[in-house]
Amino acid sequence: MGAREPETPLSADDAVGWTVVRTAHVLSRRFEEVMRAFALTPAQFGVLATIAEDPGIGSGQLARKVLVTPQSVGELVASLEVTGHVVRDRAGGRGRRAGIELTPQGRTVLTEAFTAVAALNEPAVLGLEPHEAATLNALLHRVLQASRLND
Repeated sequence: MGAREPETPLSADDAVGWTVVRTAHVLSRRFEEVMRAFALTPAQFGVLATIAEDPGIGSGQLARKVLVTPQSVGELVASLEVTGHVVRDRAGGRGRRAGIELTPQGRTVLTEAFTAVAALNEPAVLGLEPHEAATLNALLHRVLQASRLND
């Protein structure tokens, strides 16, 4: 038998999406390990960080920003309420937006978690130079934005 022709013109390493998936898998595992020290999941961290950026945010907007379903964000917020990290402002009444705020405890755990996350994001840890890390982050944000526009 002779040598077979490749079935695709690209190698797997040439597929940007596949490289992103593989990289996300590796970084996700590291992120999960770091979050365990704070008794948080990565999604809970994302919720806390988003609330810190936009105090009083409603559940629907929070779900869109964290890229989860409204049902999932409801479960995430409920779990963070139980642990004392967030409170919902229910003063608006039925049909009104219930804003979500960090508690002092939530702000403390988020600040501590951010310190650990910053260490994970050090360019040297990622195998990058500082300017490369900044460029990669900017490019990933562009891909994320384009993906949101195409949904």
